[in-house]
Formats: sequence, C-alpha cells, structure tokens
Amino acid sequence: MNATLAILRKEIRDALRDRRTLLVALISSLLGVPLMLFIFSVVLTQVESQEEKRSIMARGISHAVGLQNFIERQGYKIKTAPDDYEAKSQSKELDQPVLLIPDDFDDKLASGEKGTLEIAYDTSNRQAEFGVRPLRRLLEAYAQETATMGLMMRGVSLELLQRIEVREKHLKKPEERKATITTMLPMMVLMAIVLGGMYAAIDTTAGERERGSLEPLMMNPVTGLQLTLGKWGAVALVGMGVVVLTIFSFFPSQWLINNETLKAEFQFNFRDAMGFLLVLLPLAASVAAIQIAVSLDCKSYKEAQVRNQMVTMFIPFVSLIPIIFPGREPAWFQWVPVLSQNQMMNQVLKGETLSPVAVGIAFLVCALMSVVSLAYISQKMRRVVMH
Repeated sequence: MNATLAILRKEIRDALRDRRTLLVALISSLLGVPLMLFIFSVVLTQVESQEEKRSIMARGISHAVGLQNFIERQGYKIKTAPDDYEAKSQSKELDQPVLLIPDDFDDKLASGEKGTLEIAYDTSNRQAEFGVRPLRRLLEAYAQETATMGLMMRGVSLELLQRIEVREKHLKKPEERKATITTMLPMMVLMAIVLGGMYAAIDTTAGERERGSLEPLMMNPVTGLQLTLGKWGAVALVGMGVVVLTIFSFFPSQWLINNETLKAEFQFNFRDAMGFLLVLLPLAASVAAIQIAVSLDCKSYKEAQVRNQMVTMFIPFVSLIPIIFPGREPAWFQWVPVLSQNQMMNQVLKGETLSPVAVGIAFLVCALMSVVSLAYISQKMRRVVMH
C-alpha cells in the first residue's frame, strides 16, 4: 500500500509539472463551457434581433400595392434594397434578405394567375439567413389573407373551409425545463474528460518510456499491480479534477449569458452539479484506465497521442446514435458507456430525476471497464518495459 501511495504521489507531481497536461486540462475544463454558452448567447441574440426587426428590404414593392399595404399594417417598415444588393449580401454589408417582386405581380393576381415572389440572400451571410424565416412567415400570412379575400368575394363562406379546428396540447412534466439549445453541453463535458486526462496518461507511460525513466522505476521492489494502481490513481485524479472544474465552471458561465431565452433554458444549480458528478466521476476513472492501456504499448509520445486521439473520436460518433432512434430511446442505451452518461446529463439539464437503476448500470459498466483495463496494464507493465 505504501509503495502504491508513493507512486501515486510521484505521478501527481509529474502531472502537475507537465505544462502541456495542465494547459489542456485547464483550457478544456474552465474555458470550454463558458465559451460555448457565450457563443450560443450571441447567436441566439442575433436570431431574435432579426425576428424582432420590424423592417423589410425589398425591390419592386411599387408593383405589389396590396402586399405593401399588408406589410405596413403589420407594423413593418419597407426599405428599398440597393441596386448592388447581391454584392453587398455576399460581402456581409447587407444583413437582411431582399424581397424581389416582379413588375407584373399585381397584374397576375388581378387576372387570377399565380404571382411569384423571391427571397434573395447569400447562404454564407448568417445574419441575412436569420431574417428569412420571419419574412417567409409574413409572406405566407399575406398569401392566406389574399386567398381568404378571394373566396369571400366569390360568396364562399369561410366557415365552410374551417369546419375542423386543431389545437396542440403539450404534455410536459411540471419539473421539466427546456434544454434544446444546451443539448451540446454533455458532449463538451465528455470531450473535456477525455482530453483532460489524455496527456497525463501518455506522459506516465509512453512519455516515461521515451525519456528512459520507466526502467529505473521498475528496479524498485514494487509489483505490477502496485505500479498500475499508482499510475492509474494519478491519471484518474487528473480526469476527475477536470470533471469538477468543468461542472463548476457552469455557474460563472451563466453570468456570460446575455440572452433572456437562453437564461430561461439554462438553469444550473448545485443539485444539478451533484447529478453530473454522480454520472461522470466513474466514467473519468474508467477513461483514465483505458488511456493508460492504450498508451502502454507505444514506444513514443507521438504514437501514443495518435492512438488516444482515435479513442477520443469515439465520443462524437456515439453521441450521434440517438439520432437514429427518434422518440423513445432503447433500453440498451444505458449499457453503452458515453451514451448512457450523455443521456443522463440531458435528463439533468431538463430537470428530470435520475433513475437509480440507470446510475447503477452506468457505474457497473465503468467499474468493469476499469477492472479489465487495469488487469491488462498490470499483466503487461513489466513485459512492455523490458522489450
């Protein structure tokens, strides 16, 4: 036990001295979530500002008197688009889509033909693209009003067309919060766990082997299990530290949100933080064991880095699996590492209560992964060093 603790202290000191490990751990844990929420806040504000902007940019509005009257009745101001609207939209100087009205628009409507309107914008101009939806909604309302007035002029009662009324009834648990915008946060946290402990795992195996400091360590009277537990404990503590820092960075991150909609959706409290810790700490420990096992066979730091990056790619791939199963998620999700944690974190963000069974299954899977990885490391530690 004393030998294991001595190795643990030594590995922790080495990890704290390694600037690369510290830099990645701090950046991924302290800056990842605040930066993501800030970007969400800015983008959502831009979308809402376009929807609240009561102005329309148009070309040829004089050829659509009825449409002009309708738009002005809705409280919108009509601006004439410049002649070089295409170039200005492409250069991002124009931040609104342009409504293009043909010269014969009113004439076609008067003769009973279909009139065509175009919405012009550059697809790379995000600000202009945000304004397409409110403009399209406005034009659809005008089209509906025009059709209704045409039927009334022909003596058709509107009640005949509206015999059935359809309403939406939203079934939502009273405690459930909205979390549509913050659904990417769990993946950010999972990526922070993997990246935070990766360099510590590489340094304690391939890094020491490359520097030639692993062989002298083997000359001490320690068993492969003691060496394994000491190294794994240090890397696991780094990973768990990243988990704690990442989760508690959620609290100051809320101060950076300057959008009321996002503030209403993202309400993270101490109870939610405890739920995240319960879900993520076992995963951080098992990921540390896997990263050490992956790095152990590598003869150089670069080789171990490449192999661990392949493991890191597993997270975004697994996070995409729920897209294949819209609606109710299959029961086997809770047996898949990363997927089960992602599922439970989303439940916490929605304000739902975690299932003790799901938490227990996730803990059991993580423990099994840790035991298998540690057994492999313990068996192979001395053999790898001697070759």
